Amino acid sequence: MALYAHSFNFNGTSSETFQLRLVGFSNDSPLTTLYEKSVIKGEISMYHPTPVRKGLKYSDVLKINISVVKNDASSFTDSELREIRRWLNGSSEPERLYFSGCENEIFESVDYYGNFISIERFEPSCETYGLKLVFENIAPYAFSKEETTSYTCTDSLDIQLENTSDEINEDYYPIVKIKSNANQTVRLVNHSDEERALSVFMSRDQILTFYNQDKYIEDNTGVFKMDDWNLKWFRLIPGINEISVSGNCILTISCAYPRLAGGQ
Repeated sequence: MALYAHSFNFNGTSSETFQLRLVGFSNDSPLTTLYEKSVIKGEISMYHPTPVRKGLKYSDVLKINISVVKNDASSFTDSELREIRRWLNGSSEPERLYFSGCENEIFESVDYYGNFISIERFEPSCETYGLKLVFENIAPYAFSKEETTSYTCTDSLDIQLENTSDEINEDYYPIVKIKSNANQTVRLVNHSDEERALSVFMSRDQILTFYNQDKYIEDNTGVFKMDDWNLKWFRLIPGINEISVSGNCILTISCAYPRLAGGQ
């Protein structure tokens, strides 16, 4: 998919910093695939002409083609090319990508996380007048702008969260950060998810960050033990979630929901 916009921002730096303008080259496809899936199915045989369907899976992660030229339409110098390569190749970890001034507003409302995996020169003559970039996202879909909400709980607190993911048949695993104000057990119960609970013993001023989707935990003290936790990752079912919090703590929940917003 080729995406047309005024500018893009990757890893905290805008394409405007390098005086780049997004364009479409003659062989850039105007087609936009929202997603592509394939059927997981059994074998066809003489006695079973209709294969057993086992579900659906995405065909691949999302990829975006971005074509750029300089604002003044001049050729790129070797020094400029080097700085652009350093920027786009500056991290081995997935980084945030977002667009501004999009022709289709759906692309402006979402974020992508990944890396640029290809840079090609557009050289109609002996000089480089454009670049074709390929960005590979971490997932087959985009993500909503991250929503972060903090709650202060002195003893008990009821909150409501709505999982607005476009993956309406899948649970969503947010990032949960808990700062404990006492030596205590902190408990989060999702009453909408069959009373599923995250329960963890924490010391005063300890901060635990649960990356529930990626299945790891950060601890600011280094004293966290697996025995302190009930081994339940916190999740949100599709739609409204009624949640109760117990403990003297500050709770922060961050969500970036899947959005079906373009791919190839």
